[in-house]
Amino acid sequence: MSPVEPPVEVRKQIEEELERNRRWEYRLPVYAGVALLVSAVIVIVRVVFLHV
Repeated sequence: MSPVEPPVEVRKQIEEELERNRRWEYRLPVYAGVALLVSAVIVIVRVVFLHV
């Protein structure tokens, strides 16, 4: 039994969605770095100024 191929327009939509998802994956390390930087700044401000 062979798998059924989707129609061309459905295949195009799937490929476009995969490409959009791939572009977001490339941005994730940048967002993670920004989140870590913000967290570090919060910790440093609390330690230096609030002595908590």
